[in-house]
Amino acid sequence: MRRGVLVLTVLAAFLFGCGAGFGGGYWRYVYAPQKEMRELARKQQEELNRMVRHGEVQEVRPDSLKVKVEKGGGDVGKEVTARTTEFTSVQVGMGFVNRPGEKVDLTRYFRPGDRVDMLYRDGQALALHRDLRPGEQEPRPPAAPGPQAPGPQQPQPQGQGGQ
Repeated sequence: MRRGVLVLTVLAAFLFGCGAGFGGGYWRYVYAPQKEMRELARKQQEELNRMVRHGEVQEVRPDSLKVKVEKGGGDVGKEVTARTTEFTSVQVGMGFVNRPGEKVDLTRYFRPGDRVDMLYRDGQALALHRDLRPGEQEPRPPAAPGPQAPGPQQPQPQGQGGQ
């Protein structure tokens, strides 16, 4: 009888240890990281929502836009001036008009009256976008940096092979 109680106690302790180990591992490696990532994603989404602005361009300079904000952030109804840097992404329609690290002349792509969407923080536009104007073509994508690839090659005529 004592032997049966001892075996039952050892078996119960083993099962309890396995359950506690599995539960602790699940908590540490699955549940806690998921909870942390959900909180981080929520904070990042709130920050992104504070940065988004939609509005109408009032004034265009080569390195800045003055926009009357209609939606987004805490600037609704106000005019904000957004300056750009070489890290600002500029998109017209579905195409980007600049490469990363290349500053763009905004007067080429924007004019007063255009509707723009931008990511705006601390007076700086991180990204700018406007839809195509009626009849406007999609802009050509910027050339890749570095040496240009050679143009298409003409096929060479093949001669008769020797016998």
